Amino acid sequence: MSTSPTPPTRHWRTSPTPPEPKPKRRGPILLAATIGVALLVAMAVGANGSTTDNGPAPTPTTIPSPDPADPPLDDPGEGSDAPEQDPQPDPEPKTVEVPELSGITWAGAEQILTDYGLKATTRYRSTDQYPAHTVISQSPKAGAGMLPGTTVTLVVAKAKPAPPPPPSTAPPPPTTAPEQNCDPSYPDVCLDPAVEDYDCAGGTGNGPEYVEGPIRVRPPDPFDLDREGDGWGCENG
Repeated sequence: MSTSPTPPTRHWRTSPTPPEPKPKRRGPILLAATIGVALLVAMAVGANGSTTDNGPAPTPTTIPSPDPADPPLDDPGEGSDAPEQDPQPDPEPKTVEVPELSGITWAGAEQILTDYGLKATTRYRSTDQYPAHTVISQSPKAGAGMLPGTTVTLVVAKAKPAPPPPPSTAPPPPTTAPEQNCDPSYPDVCLDPAVEDYDCAGGTGNGPEYVEGPIRVRPPDPFDLDREGDGWGCENG
């Protein structure tokens, strides 16, 4: 039996332990780099904020909630082109038929027009065919359709003036002499007391004025015409 040869023993040279390397100073470098990056970011943000102005912040809009009492709005739907409805035209006012008024009194015709909602205006005409204050004709005529408040013209008979009285055959009344200053002693004649003297006409007196007799004489008889004193003067002329 063969045996394997024993390998030779190797002897290693022991080398001295190398010195530990000194740690590198990376802390200050990292700090400076971080500060630089922060400054660049700050400058970029500041430049962006100085050039862009988005205006005031929008105010939130509050949409009022619908009132249950309000009627629902018609929604024709999106894209609907529904035509707008025209407003309903006002109904035509009703007309009234003008009544027949000829031959009745003016007061009665005016009351009838008032009952129909119409007005009246009056014109007068002299005629002997209708009694006074009676409607002769009207405009518009009876049966015409008119709106309330329309004026109807009434032609009304006017009383004729009374005829003048027939001429009188009696003699005209005596003309009254203008009032004079008469002496009351002689009521039958007007003897002016301012005259110097009156004498009886046909007598022997020399005037200047004369009076026909006989006339009544009352005291005091300033012209001495009643010489007998019997109340009468100028009895002989």
